[in-house]
Amino acid sequence: MPWQGWLDQGWRGSLLVVAVLLLRGLPAVLAVRPLLEALRAGAKDVHFLGWFGSIGSTALSLRETGIEEAWVVGSLLICASVLVHGVTATPLTELYGRLS
Repeated sequence: MPWQGWLDQGWRGSLLVVAVLLLRGLPAVLAVRPLLEALRAGAKDVHFLGWFGSIGSTALSLRETGIEEAWVVGSLLICASVLVHGVTATPLTELYGRLS
């Protein structure tokens, strides 16, 4: 892991992590919800899918672009996502089950 590269991002890296985790999945799922028949059942499905969506494609960024910064930023987002989603997986899945 490029620990020093992550630290070099400073507050911008932290802000990017928060923005990506909160703004990437849910708005996208909400935008296409009318097109997805299975998601018309309820808001809980949309929120669950929006929170746990994938950002793993950034792992390919260094290989595809050759730009080191793409790997540093992408790996920061992946690791933060794994940590945050790992911590929230059980409580949010249990809540999702209770709301069903």
